[in-house]
Amino acid sequence: MSDASSRVRLTVVGVVVFALFSTLFARLWFLQVGRTEDFAAQTEQSRIRVVREPAIRGAIVDRNGKVLVRNTLVDTITVDRNLTPEERAITAKNLARVLALPEDLVAAELDSPKYSPFEPVPIARDATYETLVYVREHPELFPGVSAERRSIREYPERLRFEDYPPLGAHLLGYVGLINKDEYEIQKRAGYGPNDSIGKQGIEQLFESELRGKPRERKLEVDSRGRLVGVAEVVEPVAGRDVQLTINADVQRVAEESLRDGMVQARNYTDRLTGERYKSTGGAVIVMNVQNGDVIALASAPTFNISKFTSGIPTQEFTILTDPANGLPLVNRPVQGLYAPGSTFKPFSLYAALRDKPSTEDGAVFDENFRFFDRGFIEFGARGQEQAFQNAGKRPNGSVDATRAMTVSSDVFWYNLALLYWRTWGRGEPFQSSTNLADPQYGIQQIARKFGFAQPTGIGLAGEARGRIPDLAFKRALNVGNPDRSTQIWLPGDGMNLSVGQGDVLVTPLQLAQAYGAFANGGVIHTPRLARAVLEGGSTLGEPRVVRDLPRQPTRTVGVDPRIVDLIMPGLEGAVCSEEGTANSAFTGYPCGVVMGKTGTAEVQGQQDTALFVGVTPPRVDPANPQPQYVVAVVVEQGGFGGSVAAPIARRVIDALRGDPDPPRVVTFRPNVD
Repeated sequence: MSDASSRVRLTVVGVVVFALFSTLFARLWFLQVGRTEDFAAQTEQSRIRVVREPAIRGAIVDRNGKVLVRNTLVDTITVDRNLTPEERAITAKNLARVLALPEDLVAAELDSPKYSPFEPVPIARDATYETLVYVREHPELFPGVSAERRSIREYPERLRFEDYPPLGAHLLGYVGLINKDEYEIQKRAGYGPNDSIGKQGIEQLFESELRGKPRERKLEVDSRGRLVGVAEVVEPVAGRDVQLTINADVQRVAEESLRDGMVQARNYTDRLTGERYKSTGGAVIVMNVQNGDVIALASAPTFNISKFTSGIPTQEFTILTDPANGLPLVNRPVQGLYAPGSTFKPFSLYAALRDKPSTEDGAVFDENFRFFDRGFIEFGARGQEQAFQNAGKRPNGSVDATRAMTVSSDVFWYNLALLYWRTWGRGEPFQSSTNLADPQYGIQQIARKFGFAQPTGIGLAGEARGRIPDLAFKRALNVGNPDRSTQIWLPGDGMNLSVGQGDVLVTPLQLAQAYGAFANGGVIHTPRLARAVLEGGSTLGEPRVVRDLPRQPTRTVGVDPRIVDLIMPGLEGAVCSEEGTANSAFTGYPCGVVMGKTGTAEVQGQQDTALFVGVTPPRVDPANPQPQYVVAVVVEQGGFGGSVAAPIARRVIDALRGDPDPPRVVTFRPNVD
């Protein structure tokens, strides 16, 4: 090899080596100089831990300032997580002994990821004075254990029956540890994975107001994650208080009356089976007809929300979600779906008085129409007649619209539905039409105008829509069924619809809203639960309003006042007339104070549902304005509306009329309605 070739090769190698070292030096410069600020930030981030401590949560008060939810400080036994294995074992063993808890439960709490690794773990909230003294006097038995005062939710208003549960559990809701899904949604709002959040009811609906801003401590840690010091503290901002539209006195009467009526209903027997009524659940809703303010919202069975403040044990939560226990967590006024039975009749009658179907001989259905109620009605081809009847097949004789409403003649409404079918439902194309503007569907039209089959917009989680069946629904339900009768609207479908049976489903809140619109001239108010947001802590003295909460949106049904005036005497008669189905429940009440309608709805596979909806006063003189309220009561498997639901409503109306502690509910053996 020549010297020239060797020099060339050495030159190439030198260039390659120089290039490699140049690249290496450039990378070292970039890492040490060019990204100095980035690495400094990462180093800062790695040595700083942010710990959030919740602010004092806002209180919840009723419309008169009575406190329903507030905060209270409780003595809490906590354990430092920075213990040696030996210290931890001693502490877990001795705490389990003095607190009467399983040792493995204490150990599990110490390992729980729901607590920050830099904060003490709360083991016992609201510890007894004796326990605190013992722990403090024996520090050698409890390494790392201390007692501190922590804020929890407190419910000063309690119901007066066993266990004294808090007032308004379903309305108020509760606060619990944020879950994974909630955290993904709320982390941009400043929530941490260990924060608490409103889970149901008002606590959830007004979470942004009640929560406040948490205290933040930036803690400095070393390379092994051990706490070195506190770098920065951002002080908390207390949450704001919320004033509800609820009247606590009426709410108490509603809840206690509902429970009392349900207990009494179990003393009566089902007319079909001879078994006692199970009376498994119920609802009461009270609303201001003129503005939509919710005055009371009661659901039974209720539950003790105070048990959720510190984390409810799994076994107790299982009991609350077991259908065998009546599903206490279900908010029945907004989530419960029921056949409305005879409480639906005013809307069927309104449709018929508007549409005026006719008889075979040309007579028109109007306020003068009379029908002879034999206790049953038959229709169909000769030899294939079907029979629909009143409860107990009781005949009512000659009835017009007013008396039919007063005595709740099912047969009158069955005949009304047949008039619809005879006028518009025979033959093609009407029998198969899906055009909801067709008069055949007049009852459905009116029901939807009054708010059925759609959410009320109250804002509480899980509100049900309900259902008003029509031909489109029937066809969708029976898609693929070769039986042609499942694809057309039959007379029996309309008959069931007219009396609120069959596939009709409503919520108690929808019933209250619809009756309210009927009474106020056709204005549907979106229910309102809160009146104002107040400065945090101001409810302890003179409340200071941060902002008033506006009335909720309204829409107009466009009712014909002449038709309403034709229907109202029958509703007043149901309460005031001696033959009215709610008359016994309102003994002693003067006429003109209440109008309403009882209902007894048949439910396949269950006992009858008892219902009553009342309005007090029935009419308001514009020259002498006064509050007007609607009260809706539903009792599942409770029997007859007149004997169970109406007495519950009567006691609530007593409270609305100024008696904060009216005489107890007096139910009675079932009448036929």
